[in-house]
Amino acid sequence: MNKKISPMQILKRYGIILLLILLVVICSILSSNFLTPTNIFNILKQISVVLIIAYGECLLIIAGQTDLSPGSVLCVSGVLSAMAFVGTGSLVLAIVVAILVGALAGVCNGFFVTRYALPPFIVTLGMQITARGIALFVSHGAPVVIGQESFKILGQGSLFGVPNVVILAAVLFVVAWFVLNRTSYGRYIYAVGGNEEAAKASGVGINKVKVIAFTICGALSGVAGFALMSRMNVGQPNAGVNYEFDAIIGVILGGASFSGGIGTMFGAVVGCMIIGVLNNVLNLLNVSPYIQQIVKGLLILIAVVADAKSKGQGGKSILMSKFQKKKQEQA
Repeated sequence: MNKKISPMQILKRYGIILLLILLVVICSILSSNFLTPTNIFNILKQISVVLIIAYGECLLIIAGQTDLSPGSVLCVSGVLSAMAFVGTGSLVLAIVVAILVGALAGVCNGFFVTRYALPPFIVTLGMQITARGIALFVSHGAPVVIGQESFKILGQGSLFGVPNVVILAAVLFVVAWFVLNRTSYGRYIYAVGGNEEAAKASGVGINKVKVIAFTICGALSGVAGFALMSRMNVGQPNAGVNYEFDAIIGVILGGASFSGGIGTMFGAVVGCMIIGVLNNVLNLLNVSPYIQQIVKGLLILIAVVADAKSKGQGGKSILMSKFQKKKQEQA
């Protein structure tokens, strides 16, 4: 016998998707240029960099952590990768430098959070300031000019009409989804965010889980940094400002909880798409950048209030019980 699904259950399960659809309809009415192929691809290219960061933020937020440094880590990774490319002409080396710099920043964040039991907010805020300072120092505050066209292949190139950066974001989504949903590490992420003490009692190395999550977030920020500098074809030391907030808002709008233990990669993607669509239509309507900042600030407040209202301990306990059941089956 099939159980009927109530309207409230439908809204809770598919509300974020319905919100995106409603926003797209409204934007198409407000601006005739919104649904043009050129603008759609423009939205996808702009949101792809934020999405790459959001995958890492999603892992951290589900684990009960957060990272305020990706925008600055993106910047320093991108600047150093641009400098490596200018110095050697090697695109592969530039990409490796970006990933390694980002991963190193993530390791540092994870180390200080776990080793000294410091709040992630304080540690990553310090990394945010430090990374931005390093980017400005090594570049002397000036853009790193790149003369070779090959550096633009990721940010401006396309395959069968689809921008390469969009393809990269899609591939990384598949990888991130697989890690979160089909690996033991993904179960550990949910367990640590759901109930850290219970996860520790179950034999989970909670510090290791956190450090790996911070490292992944940093490495993805490095990838995003290379992608952004490739799109601009310049190593810009002022790039990436507030990108982390777009990613965090997207993850929370997508159903994740700041208290940890709840969230999905798909939800993070839909949430970030909402942010991307909103940014795009505000630009099309020539809304003042100052007003756009106000809108984003209100979105943060709405996301936090919604999170506080809708996420209780019930969701955590369910996730934790699933994890413990899995541990018992393995034993």
